[in-house]
Formats: sequence, structure tokens, C-alpha cells
Amino acid sequence: MLYILTGIAKSGKSLVAKELVKRYHLPLTQTDHIMMMLYRGNPELHIHIDASDSSVARELEPYMRGLFQTIIENKKDYLVEGVHLLTSYAHEMLTKYPNDVKILYLGYADQNPITKGKELKEHAHLMENPWYMSFPEKEFHKLMVYMVKESQRIKKECADLHIPYIEIYDINNQMDEIIQTLIGV
Repeated sequence: MLYILTGIAKSGKSLVAKELVKRYHLPLTQTDHIMMMLYRGNPELHIHIDASDSSVARELEPYMRGLFQTIIENKKDYLVEGVHLLTSYAHEMLTKYPNDVKILYLGYADQNPITKGKELKEHAHLMENPWYMSFPEKEFHKLMVYMVKESQRIKKECADLHIPYIEIYDINNQMDEIIQTLIGV
């Protein structure tokens, strides 16, 4: 089974992925690593790593298609985590491979951007890559507004396309629910 954990940036995907690897010994690939591999390995591809996550997802989609098809053909359990998966492609995958793929989006569409920003700053020391910490306060607030709006868009698209989505309020208290929804155990 190919398990894909995706959604909005800083929603807890990496933390959940670590727990899944720990509990189920799943091999893991992160879409950020694929993005950087292609960006650094072949600059002629013109991967725009600072573009929006959905723009980068479109650029990465042909490579993700190849990766996902290979994983499915190998019939091994495997976890892919990252922001770079458009809901349109997720829907296509779930339709084409209903017995081979499980996808879950995480987001925070119902959060207040100011509250979410405070939370991210408070927990930055626990994160692998708190890239947002270097932003000036005004830019950081604009980022939080953008990320909540993006999360709202993703949540709506997931509802429209019948793709599983979980609203994140407290990632640690929701861990078992998230794992149950994705893995089904």
C-alpha cells in the first residue's frame, strides 16, 4: 500500500510521518527531498523551490507519477510525506488505484492566522525546518493569512473530491486519529 500524507505546510505531517515510521517501520520519502534533488541535480529543469507549494507540485507531478507507479508496482508498503500533491492528482490516484493508495490531507482551515502564528513560533524549536522564523513580523502575518486561506482551499477541494482531510488543532492529541485514518489499523 502506498500511503501519502500531505496537506498544508506546518500542519504536523513530518511529526506524524516519524511516528508512522516508528510504529510500522515504513520506508519514507519526503517530497521536499525530491524537490531539492531535482533542483540541485538538474538545474535545467528550472524547479522553482520558492514558488507556492501548488506551483511546485505541478512541476514535480511527472516525477511523482513515476515514483508512485513504481511503488505501486512493487507492492510494498511505503510512506510519502509532503506538501507537493495537488488534490486533482490525489483524486486521480485514488480513482485509478483504489486498492493500492491511501491519501490523507492535514490542514488548519478553521484556525485564526494570529493564533496559528503564535503556535508555530512557540513550537519552532521542535520542528525540523522552521524556515518561517526569519520572516519580519509583517511578512510572517501575511504568510499565516495565506497559509490559512490555502488550507481552506484544500479542505474544500478535499470535500468536493471525497478525499480524506483532518483539521489539525492539537497534533499530539490527534496522532492516533490521523494514523487510524491513513493506515486503517
